[in-house]
Amino acid sequence: MTAAYLWEIFVNLIENTIVAFLVFHRLTLRDSRYYTGTFICFVSISVFLTSYCNLYMISTTATQLIFFLFRLIYISICFRNSFSEKTFTCCLPSFISISADQITYTIALILSANNLSSFDFLGENRVLSTLLYLIFTFVFMRIFLHVLKDISALPDKLYVFLVITTAAALFVSTFFLNIIVEIDTDALPMKYRIQLNSISIFILTVFLTMLFLVQVISRTFQENIKLTEQIYMHEKNEEFNRSVLQSVKSLHKWKHDYSNHLAVIHELIETKSYSKVRQYVDNQLKCLSKTFPVINTGHHIIDAILTNKYAVTQSEQISFEYSVILPEHFPVSDIEITGILGNLLDNSIEACKSIDQKEEVCLPYIKLVLKPQRSMFHIHVKNSSSGNYLYHSNGQLKTTKKESELHGRGLSNITEIAESHSGFCHITAGSDYFSVDVYIPLLTER
Repeated sequence: MTAAYLWEIFVNLIENTIVAFLVFHRLTLRDSRYYTGTFICFVSISVFLTSYCNLYMISTTATQLIFFLFRLIYISICFRNSFSEKTFTCCLPSFISISADQITYTIALILSANNLSSFDFLGENRVLSTLLYLIFTFVFMRIFLHVLKDISALPDKLYVFLVITTAAALFVSTFFLNIIVEIDTDALPMKYRIQLNSISIFILTVFLTMLFLVQVISRTFQENIKLTEQIYMHEKNEEFNRSVLQSVKSLHKWKHDYSNHLAVIHELIETKSYSKVRQYVDNQLKCLSKTFPVINTGHHIIDAILTNKYAVTQSEQISFEYSVILPEHFPVSDIEITGILGNLLDNSIEACKSIDQKEEVCLPYIKLVLKPQRSMFHIHVKNSSSGNYLYHSNGQLKTTKKESELHGRGLSNITEIAESHSGFCHITAGSDYFSVDVYIPLLTER
C-alpha cells in the first residue's frame, strides 16, 4: 500500500467527515441514540464511493450524481425532515466540493502564472493544494451552517424554489467544471483558464448571496409569524379574562341579592310554608353551583380557569385531578398564568379527546399540580396521549391541528413566558402520556 494511496484515503476521510458534520447538523435523526453509528456508517460509505470513483476515473458529473443519490437515499432512511429539506441538504456538499475545488485551482493558477510561489501547486506533488482544498471545504461548511441556521421554518413552497435554484446552479457550475477538466492546458492561455474558473466561482458566489437573502427573508417571516401569534394569544387571554370578570360581576350581583333571598326565606318561615322553603333553598343551591366557582384556590384567575376546564372535562368524560398550593408571592401576572394554564389544559383536553375511548380500559386523564418547589413555582400537567407526535426539523414538536398557522405556538409561548422570568420548561412525550413541567423562580418581594 503506497504512501500516495494512504494520503488519498486520508483526504477522502477528512472531506467526507466535514460533509457528514454538515448533514448531521442540518437535519434531525429519526433516533438520536444511534447518532455515532449512523455518522460513522455515512462517512465509511462515502469514503468507499470516493475511492471507487477515483480508481475507475469516473467523470465529475457522474461522481456528483452518484453521491447525490447515495446521500438522498441514506438521508431519507435515517432522518425525519421533509423531502425538500433533504434534497436541498443533499445538494450542499456538491456546492462545497465544487466551490473549494474551483477556488483552490484558481489560486494555484494565479500563483503559477505570476511565479508568486516556489511551491509546485499544479505538478505531481499537490499536497499543499489538497490541504488548501480541505481548508476551503471546512470554511464553506461553517459558512453554510451559519447562513442556513434560520431557515428551518421556511414554507414548503420557498424550500421547493430553493431546491430548484440549487439544482440549476449546480448544473451550470458542474458544466463549467467539466470544461475546465477536459481542456488541453497547453493549448489554452493561462489567463483564459483563470477567467473560466472565475465564471464558475462567480456563479457559486451568487448562489451563496441568494442564501443570505433567503436567511433575511426567513428571519423576517418568522418574526412576523411570532408577532402575529403573540397578538393572537394576547387577545385570547384577554377574552378569557373578560369572561372571568363577567363571572365576578355575576357573583357580586348574587351577593347583592343575598339579602333579598334571606328576606324571602324569612317570610316563608314566618308563614310556616316549609315545603316552599325547601323548594326555594333547593333552587338556590342549584343556582349557587353555577354562580360560584367550583374550585377555590385563593387565586381568582386560577379558580376561573380550573372551574371552566373542570366543567369541560366532566362533559367529555375525562378524569381531572388537581392539587394546588400557591406561594405567598405569585411570580407571574394574570395574563401570563392564563396563557400557561389555558394552553396546557386546552392541549391536554384536545389530546384526551383524540384518544379512541373504545380501545381504552380506563378513562383519559389530566393531572395538574401547582406548588412551590425549591425556590421555584412548579406547574406540572400530565395527560393521556395516543403517542402520535409530529416534529419540526429542529426537533421541536409540531401541531397536529389542520389550521397550523393559528396553532402550534402554545408550548413555545409557555416556554417564552417561563424564560422571561429566568425559568424553563421541560416536555416529555411518552408513548401513552404527555407531560409538561414549567419552573419559574419565586418572587421574594412584590
